[in-house]
Amino acid sequence: MGEARNGPKFGSVRRVFRIMDLVSQRGPELTAKQIAREVGTSLSSAYYLLNILHEEGYVEKAPRGGGYRLGPAISLLGDGFVSGVDEKIEPVLEELAQRARKRVYFAVLVDGEVTVTQMKAPPRSPPVGVAQGFQGAAHALALGKVLLAGEGDEYVECHIEERGLEAFTLRTVVRADLLHAQLNKARMVGLATDFEEFSPNMCCVAAPVMSAGGRVQGAIGLSTTARRIPEEGRELVELVQWGAAEASVLLGKER
Repeated sequence: MGEARNGPKFGSVRRVFRIMDLVSQRGPELTAKQIAREVGTSLSSAYYLLNILHEEGYVEKAPRGGGYRLGPAISLLGDGFVSGVDEKIEPVLEELAQRARKRVYFAVLVDGEVTVTQMKAPPRSPPVGVAQGFQGAAHALALGKVLLAGEGDEYVECHIEERGLEAFTLRTVVRADLLHAQLNKARMVGLATDFEEFSPNMCCVAAPVMSAGGRVQGAIGLSTTARRIPEEGRELVELVQWGAAEASVLLGKER
């Protein structure tokens, strides 16, 4: 059985998974020739495997350069995983909502857009924020900034080229250089904010939830009103960072 698993068929299967892993991490900067070298196969074989993955929707050509990125079919694979993640971290979200007395969100990237998969609202919390199931506006939300920051500059450039930077309010960041600056800061401090950038009177803070492998798996956020953010901001930052750290531990991240 051991010899069979090391045979040509299983070698191709391993290469497929290796290609998908490479594309998820460095896809836009990797050409087919580089992928072939990384996975230890010929260029023609690499193109053959890439074409299969492309036809099935698991990878697609990046808008710029000769690289690749994950395709829309990946989100279908992720549905079950996202549900599993939601179940694992739900107790943290519930406790965070009670501690903060604010609405709490958990979000992931789906097809390049922030998607809120959970929202917890304690009694008498301010009716401000987005709803569970909300999708879009990644550049204008603290949740989205955390998620974009976790994907790297190349991914962000593709995101901007495809979707643009829509101005939802007068405070929305619509310049690519300013967005990159915010995302770099988010990577360094493990926190992102938005102050009335998506909706008037809505302010949010968010922090990354990390996978066991050290990648940004999702984002946890808290929202409040513009009037309250000056007095509550410091506490909300501490609370959201606590919640994100606890959720990361539940997903298997070592402290």
